[in-house]
Amino acid sequence: MVHEFAHRRGGRAVKLLGDGVMFHFPEPGQAVRCGLELIDRIPRVGLPQARVGLHSGPVVLQDGDYFGGTVNIAARITDYARPGKVLVSDQVVADTDRLEAVRFEPVGPVSLKGLSAPITLFTAVHAD
Repeated sequence: MVHEFAHRRGGRAVKLLGDGVMFHFPEPGQAVRCGLELIDRIPRVGLPQARVGLHSGPVVLQDGDYFGGTVNIAARITDYARPGKVLVSDQVVADTDRLEAVRFEPVGPVSLKGLSAPITLFTAVHAD
């Protein structure tokens, strides 16, 4: 399911991490859409609620895997996210063109493990 949803949005599942998945998307807006689709779909197939954390920026590609600060921040955002939520950094909001049927609700500045300064987060939700 994760491969299918990512592929539909122009991304790919880079690696499976136990019960988690690391994705790469060239466009942050498509990552947001995929995250919302997964949050909606996963409980319908009988799996526990997922949580999604997104950050955008440069990454290092080595041997088919992605590394760097962007990846680390996305992982910290995911750790902070609650089940059934798609949390995004202010950088994702800034790098995302206006998305139809999606809005970003402010969470505020949050101190995340391993980061020297708070990062401003938003919850991505379906706009009704």
